[in-house]
This record gives sequence, structure tokens and C-alpha cells, in this order.
Amino acid sequence: MPLPLAHALVGGSIAVAAWPERTPAGLRRALVVGALLGVCPDADYLLGRLHVMGWGWHHAFTHSVAFAVIVGAIASWALGLRGWRAALACVLPVLSHPLLDYLVTESHGVELWWPVTDRRYKFGIDALSYYHLVRASHGVSTLARLCLTEAVLFGPILAITVLVSRRRFRAPCGIAGPKMGHGSSRGPARS
Repeated sequence: MPLPLAHALVGGSIAVAAWPERTPAGLRRALVVGALLGVCPDADYLLGRLHVMGWGWHHAFTHSVAFAVIVGAIASWALGLRGWRAALACVLPVLSHPLLDYLVTESHGVELWWPVTDRRYKFGIDALSYYHLVRASHGVSTLARLCLTEAVLFGPILAITVLVSRRRFRAPCGIAGPKMGHGSSRGPARS
């Protein structure tokens, strides 16, 4: 199963691509919000470790499409973002988490379609998991290699998304905004 680093990088990439605020501040906000939303389904793991709701329910309802829609809609509303693009910018980072776990997990799968069913789903081709690349040793070096592998796999996606998004809110060279009158800040000059 991917580490929080992969979920944060993918969630941040998706939020940056879909974020409705096309400003430098909006880009930074999208990165932070997308990374946090991309990681949030793993709250079930932490709560399970703390025995808040019992043990053994990792990859359960927090890894479902319904959870992604609910959390994304609440986040969009709480952030004051309105419209379908804003909702997608918050729902898709959350949804990326169970989909990435679906593809790469070595667990019993994720409850994608909760509350309709508690059946767990996974892609099922464990050989595609990058965990097989770094399993040679145990301990900190394995964790370091996993983080490096995730940074190499998902970091370029974030970098490209940020670069493309930065170009969208810059005015093309040679195109100026409306001309203002002599010393006037009230609006365009009138003839």
C-alpha cells in the first residue's frame, strides 16, 4: 500500500490541476489542501491504532467513493469554494487515495462501494506493486527506499502539474490589460 507521501503528491497534483482559483496564492492553497485531502482516508489507520473504533478496519469506509464525495463536498464548502470545479478539486484528491490503494495494495483490498457493500476490491496484480522493488531489506533503509521510489514516481507528476498551472494564470507576453487614463485609477480612458 502506498505511503502518505504518494497520497499527498497525487492529491496535490489533482487539486492543482482542478483548482478554481488561478492565482499564485490559489496554487499554494491547492497544494496544501490537495495533499491533506489525499492523505485523509488513512485517518482510519490512526484511529484503529489508538483503538478508538476497534482494530482491523483499515481500508474500510474511509476508502470508499461515498466517503470521498462527502469529505470533498464538506471541504469545498468549508473553504468557501463554490461550483462544480471547486467540488471536483476537493473530491478527486480524496478519491485518488482509495484508487491508488486499489492498484498497489497488498492488503485484502479497499471498500470502494461502501455503504452499498462492504466487499473489498483490489487490482490483484501484486507484481505491479513497487513494494516488490524495495523488499530486499528491512528497517529504516526500506522505508527510505520506499519514500525515494514514491518521490521518483509521483514527484514529476506534481512538478509538471504545477508548471502547467502556473502558466495558466500568467498573461501571455505582449498582451497588456486595459489602458488607464492619465493618472486616473477609476477605469479605462474615454475618448
